[in-house]
Amino acid sequence: MISVKVSAAVYPTEDPEKVIKAVSGLFTGIELQQEPIDTTEPEKGVSPSFLLTGKGGLDLLLTLHGLIRREQIIDSIRNKAFNKGLSRDELSVRFLLNKQAAFVGIPSVPAEEEYMGSIEVIIRADSSEEMERLFEWLLPLTEEGVPVVEMGIDYVEMG
Repeated sequence: MISVKVSAAVYPTEDPEKVIKAVSGLFTGIELQQEPIDTTEPEKGVSPSFLLTGKGGLDLLLTLHGLIRREQIIDSIRNKAFNKGLSRDELSVRFLLNKQAAFVGIPSVPAEEEYMGSIEVIIRADSSEEMERLFEWLLPLTEEGVPVVEMGIDYVEMG
């Protein structure tokens, strides 16, 4: 089974509603909760006010799946995020998305950690085979930017 956890720090200069809109615009039906952040030393000079988090299953990724295709960035997301963020055991992948781009409905992987924080996405699978099927569904191999084969969402969690 695929599990997805999404989180975004909200800083004092940010409008929490805009951060909620940014995250909600990329992840289907996500319900966000506000969580306190336990920091004693601010690393960047300004500490976040709180963390917005949401979790769910594979269905959270439906909107992201569509946006990646609309923006024609399958290869970019695969190369920048998934290939670099895959764990050694191949059971999880962690990547970041830019909050400002997300606010206007565009999934974009920042080149480095952003000063005001990014949207962090962690996806876990029960097996490396299931993670491979997730990749094949979300970020399939392409020819000239077009998926060679499109898999349905039910393909990911099949047996």
